Amino acid sequence: MKITKKGLKILIVEDSLLIVKRLWTLLSDMEGVSTIAHAKDGNEAILLAMELNPDVIILDIKIPGKSGVEVLPELKTKSYAKVIMLTNYSDAYYKNLCMKLGAEYFLDKSNEFEKINEILMSIVPVE
Repeated sequence: MKITKKGLKILIVEDSLLIVKRLWTLLSDMEGVSTIAHAKDGNEAILLAMELNPDVIILDIKIPGKSGVEVLPELKTKSYAKVIMLTNYSDAYYKNLCMKLGAEYFLDKSNEFEKINEILMSIVPVE
């Protein structure tokens, strides 16, 4: 199997520059990723999702403006992107809520960051 040249378009919605840099490094080294964009708040996330039409959105819960929980349903109605919640709010309440609102994946920033690569590799289009 070969990865197509198209690759994934990924939107990162995160206000922590440390996490953004970590994600950017991970994604830019990954084969099959063609576009990476960053939104620092909920409102920008909605605008960029409509403009970019990403394949994947990596979304934090605690972001300025509208929270990730508030933005998630709107993103799901305006985009076909798979949503990976990446957050420090990893308790069952938030996980269940986000999954109910349409997130496909829910990861704890502190303990499951490395799973992003595995998830994205399962999504990458192949020939």
